[in-house]
Amino acid sequence: MLSILMKRKHLSQPVTRLPEQVEQPQVSSTARPAFADKPWEETQAILKQDLSYLKTLSGSKEKAPYKEELVKKYRPLVEKLLTTHKGNYGNLDVMWWFYLWHVDLGKLEEVHDDFRAAIDGGLESPTSWKMNGQTAFLGYLFKHSLDAHKASTKFNHQLLMDAVKDLLSGNLATNAPLKVKMFRLVGDWYLEAGEKEQAHNLFKLVMKLDPNGGGRKTKLNDLKQELGYDQPN
Repeated sequence: MLSILMKRKHLSQPVTRLPEQVEQPQVSSTARPAFADKPWEETQAILKQDLSYLKTLSGSKEKAPYKEELVKKYRPLVEKLLTTHKGNYGNLDVMWWFYLWHVDLGKLEEVHDDFRAAIDGGLESPTSWKMNGQTAFLGYLFKHSLDAHKASTKFNHQLLMDAVKDLLSGNLATNAPLKVKMFRLVGDWYLEAGEKEQAHNLFKLVMKLDPNGGGRKTKLNDLKQELGYDQPN
């Protein structure tokens, strides 16, 4: 009888339920050749998820390794897009981020030629950005060159020098402040190398674009005298 009563008492007690575990969204960081078999909308959704997760790693030691994994993950897709969309890369954000991850990882020179070719093929920065693709690309290249120059570390000077030539020929375009920075730095390199006429020409453009803040008025005047450009015809 006692056992029956105890059983009834146990059944009448409320059952305590454990709180359900909220499953965190899984962010894959492994290579996925199968991207090619997925609808484009799903690929975009995966990219958006990865970018959102990347933001949560800001300032974290996990950020660089995660970008390395993203490079591995999206490489097969980008390589495919380079073939299927050749010369028409305008709205391929995944390609932009792929190259930008390389830049962030200090590997700009490794992807420079492909990045530059993609820019020529119409690759643009994400639509939410204020700067266009060419300006962003040139900004990355200038910063890379300036940082290496200041640190006296080995880098490929020719990349920025070629970009300046492209600006002068009209093959690339950007805003005046960035032109001033690029022309000034490359002008300094020419001067250091003893190529005074090239340095003069770039310093002249620097002071024309920014008469008050160009910072090369004295050097320009010195070069004018040395090259005889200050003499009347």
